[in-house]
Amino acid sequence: MIQHYRAAEKRKKEIEAEAGKQRTQWEQVIDIFNDRFFVPFKLEAKNRIPVILGQEPMLNLAFVFEDGEDRAPLERDTLMQVLSTGEKKALYVLNIIFEVEARKKAGQETLLVFDDIADSFDYKNKYAIIQYMKDIAEEPHFCQMILTHNFDYFRTINSRFVQYSHCLMASRSATGITLAQAAGIRNVFANDWRPNYFTDARKRIASIPFIRNMIEYTAGTTDNRYATLTSLLHWKPGSADITQADVDAIYNSLFGPGGPSDDGDAKVVDLVHEEAGKCLHAGDGINLENKIVLSMAIRLAAERHMVETIADDAFVAAIAANQTPTLLTKYREVAGGNGSIDILQRVILMTPENIHLNSFMYEPILDMSDEHLRKLYEDVLTLK
Repeated sequence: MIQHYRAAEKRKKEIEAEAGKQRTQWEQVIDIFNDRFFVPFKLEAKNRIPVILGQEPMLNLAFVFEDGEDRAPLERDTLMQVLSTGEKKALYVLNIIFEVEARKKAGQETLLVFDDIADSFDYKNKYAIIQYMKDIAEEPHFCQMILTHNFDYFRTINSRFVQYSHCLMASRSATGITLAQAAGIRNVFANDWRPNYFTDARKRIASIPFIRNMIEYTAGTTDNRYATLTSLLHWKPGSADITQADVDAIYNSLFGPGGPSDDGDAKVVDLVHEEAGKCLHAGDGINLENKIVLSMAIRLAAERHMVETIADDAFVAAIAANQTPTLLTKYREVAGGNGSIDILQRVILMTPENIHLNSFMYEPILDMSDEHLRKLYEDVLTLK
């Protein structure tokens, strides 16, 4: 009996030692998670040998907090209390990875729908999940549908593995939701507006905030060109006198000789309102340049109305920054609580991010339908 017992114990240890060399699918998933994601803990498998031997049905995870050389085990409930939203979401992704790896191993045809999966992630983890999605895309049995409101994420997905022709943008209007080919993903100024600057008045107007940004970054805000273009984004004493030829000269000073525009003698403010009027009847779609032109026209008209109502040139000339809200504060004092206040507050709410557009800040203008801007422009034109 004792001999049989000892032999059984020896065989048991041999089996456990052999099992210890094997890896469960969960362990492979744990390694993927630990290698790719940046969180203040590492995952470990607590009962790997009993699971391999079939003695226990499910792997139990251990959470180990790491800080330099220090390591300390944590209970899941305690861990969840201190993790950020993004870190909690990264832990949730662990389950997705396990399911994907299981389907990959089985060669199972799968459609994966990712709905803003990287929302709340920091950039390191955002890139980690994007890289994992790229790996999935290379598997023959997987297809993906990726949904997001985050334009930076959208642009990164496109640059890593989704072809431009497969990138679509959804827009909502009074008649429903439409899908159209994505626009403006890759530097819309360099790839679209600049090549069409001298032939397309709307794209030329939409380029003004970009050109102003470039002057600010390269020459500073004291440059006369910066002041001129600012007078086309805010109502200033000289706004009505700036011609297209003036703006063309600024453009040429940055990019070299070109043009000129056919309407060089035209007043730019008049062109802004002319193109904005056309935008009121444009078709539904992304309409990137339409949104900028409408936003410029809205703010110019709203500020002109406030400046003329306030009728204090010295006050207006002294405004150094945040002109629209400063004008509105003074306008309240002069005009009282008339019905224009609501319209002017909407101007402050909806237009700044659309006007001050640059390559790092697309989201507000893309996420907003130009239908709202059309209605606001029509309302601003009613101000008396």
